[in-house]
Formats: sequence, C-alpha cells, structure tokens
Amino acid sequence: MKSEIRKFVAAISTLGLLAACSGTGVIDAKKDDTSVSSQNLAHFVDHEGLARRYEDRARKLLEIAAEHEKQLQYYGDKSYLYERHGLDRQAHAIALVQRYKRAAEKAAETAFHHRTVAQLAKRNYIASTVSH
Repeated sequence: MKSEIRKFVAAISTLGLLAACSGTGVIDAKKDDTSVSSQNLAHFVDHEGLARRYEDRARKLLEIAAEHEKQLQYYGDKSYLYERHGLDRQAHAIALVQRYKRAAEKAAETAFHHRTVAQLAKRNYIASTVSH
C-alpha cells in the first residue's frame, strides 16, 4: 500500500514538474518579441487618465476620513451620553479614519507612479528601452 502511494505521489510530482517546464517556452518567445513600438504601448494604457482617477479617489477617501473625524470629535465630546456604546463608536471611527487615510496614501502613491510613467512616455523614454 505504501509503495502504491509513493508511486502515485512521484507520478503527480513528475507531471507537475513537466507542466511547469513546458510553459516557459511560450513566455521566452513572448519576451523576445520587441517589435512593439511606443505608439502602440500608448494605446494600451492611458497613464494620465489613470493618474487622474487615482488622484480623484485619494481626494474622495480623504473627504470620507474627514467626515469620520467629525464623528470622532462628536463621540469624544458627547461620550457621556452614549456610555460604553460611545466608546465603541469612537474606537470604530478611529479605525475608519486610519483605514481611509492609508487607502488615500496608496491611491496618491499610485497616481504619482502613473503620472511619472506618463511623463516618461511623453519623452519617448519607453521607445528607447523597448527597442533595445
């Protein structure tokens, strides 16, 4: 019984190894194709548009965080009205403010990267790197 299990595991491992190695030829062939021009790349991705979308997203997330900060201030000032529930809501508001601010930072960082790529594409930097 143990020898059958070992043979089965060895067969599955061998098949997995063969499947993993067989796909690399397709990837290598795609890497060797450098005939794509920078003009074609510009049609695939609009980095300026993406940067604007991420900047808008960051702005909206900061607005939402500001709203939750107002709630945080309210629960801090009126915590005596809500007793334990007020403290729970205050803690929840703190967590939401932190979460929205982190998400806004990530969106702003992503917007910065897309803006940088768009500027490099305008300078035809991508065209010189693709042709090499």
